[in-house]
Amino acid sequence: MTLFGIAAAAVLALDMITKHIVSSGMELGTSIAILPGVFEITYIHNTGAAWGILAGKQLLLQILTAVLMAAVIVYAVIKRKSLSRLEMISLALIVGGGLGNFLSRAVSGYVVDFFNIHIIPVFNVADIGITTGCVLLIISVFLSGKKENDGRK
Repeated sequence: MTLFGIAAAAVLALDMITKHIVSSGMELGTSIAILPGVFEITYIHNTGAAWGILAGKQLLLQILTAVLMAAVIVYAVIKRKSLSRLEMISLALIVGGGLGNFLSRAVSGYVVDFFNIHIIPVFNVADIGITTGCVLLIISVFLSGKKENDGRK
């Protein structure tokens, strides 16, 4: 299995496992305080995308996610020889997280969210994968731009 496949599978597996642990071990709407007033594990169902955007629009979310994940996978396969490790890992994290939330929506009609840091909306491992992947991809773009500029001097 490639680096891309391993990273995507790891995010997907961790996401599915943590969602199962929370949904089978907690009552919906309950919280466990880790750092009271700052960080809790709060079990909620999210029928939308990030921050509840498009709540209740399951078919649209499924179609958008499927198209975007397919596009990223095809891009990674086509460009695999020219992408850096950082770019491949960032794309894999995005795909792993996207697939985790896609599967949750397909099976349950919602996504289980549970990390509750009080200054941001409740999120899950898939969201961490997607966000981390996006940040790493931005960093890789800046690093590759810097290398190109350094090479032109």
